[in-house]
Amino acid sequence: MDDLKKIHDLARREHIPIMKDDGIAFLVAYLEEHENIRDILECGTAVGYSAIRMAQVRWDMQVDTLEIDPKMYEEACRNIREHGLEDRIHCHLCDASEFQSDRVYDLIFVDAAKSQYRRYLEHFYSNTMPGSVFIFDNLNFHGIVDDPALSGNRGTLQMTRKIKTFRDHLLADDRFETVFYPDTGDGVAVAKRKKSSSFEEQSGKQ
Repeated sequence: MDDLKKIHDLARREHIPIMKDDGIAFLVAYLEEHENIRDILECGTAVGYSAIRMAQVRWDMQVDTLEIDPKMYEEACRNIREHGLEDRIHCHLCDASEFQSDRVYDLIFVDAAKSQYRRYLEHFYSNTMPGSVFIFDNLNFHGIVDDPALSGNRGTLQMTRKIKTFRDHLLADDRFETVFYPDTGDGVAVAKRKKSSSFEEQSGKQ
């Protein structure tokens, strides 16, 4: 665990975007409580910290993790190798919205470009089944989503408006049972895919 703490502390010092400590604790506890979760997709590898934490929950965890930044991708691959997890964590250098796979995932953890969250939701919906779960981080974005006065930066305000729109959409999307945890991490939503939604029933989809 000391080596993992070094990764954590270095990321904090260098302002690398890894999940807040109580957020990662929530994520790990969720995996521990749901023993049916084995196959995971992560959007936003950073330096591999959260992927390693997830893979260490159980011996049979398999994680596909996606990172767009080449430097962070290389560091993540190195950290994963040093933890002996390269056979269970598979790191891909790509934009999450362009990743293609036939795999069906039990859990999809999204901590990447905040303005693209809805795009990721729709892009990876076909990689889920009833019971699969999406977990989204940063839905508060340092409190600015609910209190725009906390930032005077136009770009940040535009992004947080998109986050608010997505959050409202997710809570209203009847394909999922969604619970929002505003005081966990930087605002975490857990969206579990239902057996069917009204839209899917009308269209004949499952």
